[in-house]
Amino acid sequence: MKKCGKLILSVSVLSASLMLSGLSPVFAASFPRGIVTGNHVNLRVKPGLQSKVIRQVNSKNVVSVLGNTKGWYNIKLSDGTKGWMSSTYVSLRDKNVSRAGVERDIVDFAKRFLGVGYVYGGSSEKGFDCSGFTSYVYKNFGVNLPRTAAGQSTAGTAVGKNDLQVGDLVLFKTLGSSKVNHAGIYIGDGNFIHSSSGSGEVRIDSLSSNYYTSHYATSRHVL
Repeated sequence: MKKCGKLILSVSVLSASLMLSGLSPVFAASFPRGIVTGNHVNLRVKPGLQSKVIRQVNSKNVVSVLGNTKGWYNIKLSDGTKGWMSSTYVSLRDKNVSRAGVERDIVDFAKRFLGVGYVYGGSSEKGFDCSGFTSYVYKNFGVNLPRTAAGQSTAGTAVGKNDLQVGDLVLFKTLGSSKVNHAGIYIGDGNFIHSSSGSGEVRIDSLSSNYYTSHYATSRHVL
């Protein structure tokens, strides 16, 4: 009972502190997500134009919104950096909000690299391996993925193959591997884009092809 009493007291103190600071007591389970809508938007130490700038954030970055006060959002970037940003430059999203704009931007950006050569360990426009390609594309939209395909197979949340949305990660076990070792990005209509070691370049393939059907492992929502 003593431990339970201390926990309740701690939560009450936290809630009271947030209310006094002008914030609602928002907890992790209810954190909404948002998308930065401007380029070179200042992330500040405290709410207010006079507060010190931590860094600048560009359009399309996906952020978690931890709280708000007087026209400012307390946000966390995908790399864990926290700060305050004017609500003018953050569009809130929830499960019912369409991801279509960001989805199409991701696909359009990924397609810019069609034909770029496969390079083992590569993660730049000079050449990509499979997970180097997916991490590079998502990083452009403020989402930091694990570097390896195996790591990416646990990022975000799992999604069934029949429920794929444009922009989801699709992952495979190829070449007889017992672990996930290949990654791509679903682009709609049953197709995905990936950096293929077999063809030696970034290309588009069908998930329904015999090879990728038999080697499919999992898919992940990461937006």
